[in-house]
Amino acid sequence: MLRLCTLCTGKIPGGRCSVSDPYFGYDGAFRCLLEAGDVAFLRHSTVFEMLATAEFSSMSPERFELLCRDGRRVPIAEYRQCSWALIPSDAVVTSSARSSLERKKYQLFLKKIIEMYSDSLREDSLQDPFTGRQNTRPGPPSGYRGERLDSSFTTEQNYIYLGRNDNESVPYEKFRIFESKRYGKSNLLFQDAAKSLASIHEDDQSFSNYLQNSVEYIYGLRECPTPSVTLCVTSDAELEKCIKMRIALKAQILKPELICKRMHSHINCMRWIQAGKADIAVFDAGDVYTAGLNYDLIPFMSEVYNLGEPEYYVVAVAKEEDPDTELTYLKGKYTCHTGINMAAGWTYPMAFLISNGWIRPYGCDSVRAAAEYFTKSCVPGATSNEYNTGVPYDSMCDLCHGSSYRYCRRDASEDYFGYTGAFRCLVEGGGHVAFVKHTTVMENTSGKRKEWWARNSLNDDFELLCTDGTRAELYDYKRCNLGKVKANAIVTRGGRNYNETEINAYINLLTYAQQLYGRKDVDAFSFSMFSSPFGHYDLIFQDATRQLQIIPSNKRRYDIYLGSNYMRARRITDCYANSNKLDKSFTLILSFSLITLRVYL
Repeated sequence: MLRLCTLCTGKIPGGRCSVSDPYFGYDGAFRCLLEAGDVAFLRHSTVFEMLATAEFSSMSPERFELLCRDGRRVPIAEYRQCSWALIPSDAVVTSSARSSLERKKYQLFLKKIIEMYSDSLREDSLQDPFTGRQNTRPGPPSGYRGERLDSSFTTEQNYIYLGRNDNESVPYEKFRIFESKRYGKSNLLFQDAAKSLASIHEDDQSFSNYLQNSVEYIYGLRECPTPSVTLCVTSDAELEKCIKMRIALKAQILKPELICKRMHSHINCMRWIQAGKADIAVFDAGDVYTAGLNYDLIPFMSEVYNLGEPEYYVVAVAKEEDPDTELTYLKGKYTCHTGINMAAGWTYPMAFLISNGWIRPYGCDSVRAAAEYFTKSCVPGATSNEYNTGVPYDSMCDLCHGSSYRYCRRDASEDYFGYTGAFRCLVEGGGHVAFVKHTTVMENTSGKRKEWWARNSLNDDFELLCTDGTRAELYDYKRCNLGKVKANAIVTRGGRNYNETEINAYINLLTYAQQLYGRKDVDAFSFSMFSSPFGHYDLIFQDATRQLQIIPSNKRRYDIYLGSNYMRARRITDCYANSNKLDKSFTLILSFSLITLRVYL
């Protein structure tokens, strides 16, 4: 995609290869042809229009030729016999919510403007649009020097005289609606080549009826070898956001078409993706590990937060008013976690406490170790047999807040799930410490979150717990943390089901999607990928996400993406870490041994 912008020359930050680039538009493409390119795709009149300007008036039309689809080259005047397509001109648009009567009024208004301010207006028969009186003074008054406001104004004397009577007539520069040169630009509002505006019949006032056959060209460019992509989510709130995202992408004719599928857990999403019933999902580092180990899924895009890289710091947070809580001795404390086996909320904190001897390890049974050490906790998913294959401990869910079947669920239906959920558990749920991402507290305090539980919370109300038993300010997370973890990632099928064409289609869709909908400022009429509606947080993507970044193809294996530190922490806290791969290896070795034995026999 970068090659599409190689010839662009924009110098302004963010202006290169955009509407601010000198090579933007018809006149910009003509300049590109003269200065850098071999061919330019223009409107049939562009060359004549550009040669009529003072800048290019010395050039001859014979210097340019049209390239025909049959391979011929003809003079630029023969565009009727040598064109690539006949397409509708630019159009004035309005909301489809406007009534037929309102649209007719708009047409009459524009028609009146054209009558008054287009080139068809005769200077010798001007009429005062305010008084209706005929203007009998087409030229400047005697003795008027005709100074221009700036050098960009045209040299011809274009004045209209308006006033309550002849004695009060005041000269002013005549306005032309289809002229942009005097403003130092071209094609402002309307094309400079426009002569008038034609009313579109009411029956044709839809994009498909107006564009007619041109729609086929537009859809043809958007054709994708991968017709659709199914995003798997795990809660009703995420499903609702996914549907809104689908509508937003469809409005921009982005392909492949997004389909939303809700499953009851992340594990179930992994199974569906492996089976081809879904295509992608957004997972925490812990789920990226499980998906890669057990279901041959691979990460191909990752979230980027405020560090500029797809990673974040794991921190332990406590209230400033609670000086008795310290990281080196959490015996009997109430703890808040993002979810079972999640990197920031479980794997890294438990690996630190166990490896440093603060908690009895019980082998690699981190759930039992936590249940024996902490008095009460909220660890969403701790009692689910999908995530905890050992003995369930009710105390691991005592602080959780979800009602009915949502209680202690490892998805957004549990109020205390995820980074913001764990922090909310600390704020209102009685917790002494929360294990979260380094940006979590600052995302939810000092007026950042409007919900009642966070309204009175300030940054200064919370502190970081350091590994040496001391405390630090929230902004000192680079020094006071439990480790650095890879960011959430988007996963899809790998292994024998790896399909590079599909992955590239998913990457293109999400890249264009974030360009259009990656902003944070949202309202009731817009969509944002990286924001969640009131009362929710971190739906599908983390609210702290600033952009999505492509993971290089040589780092798309789960263990390579997660890194050695995470793999080591997982082995400390998970008895089944790498067991699936080990089982397969053991089976292969055993089979080889039997074959060898039979040969010798």
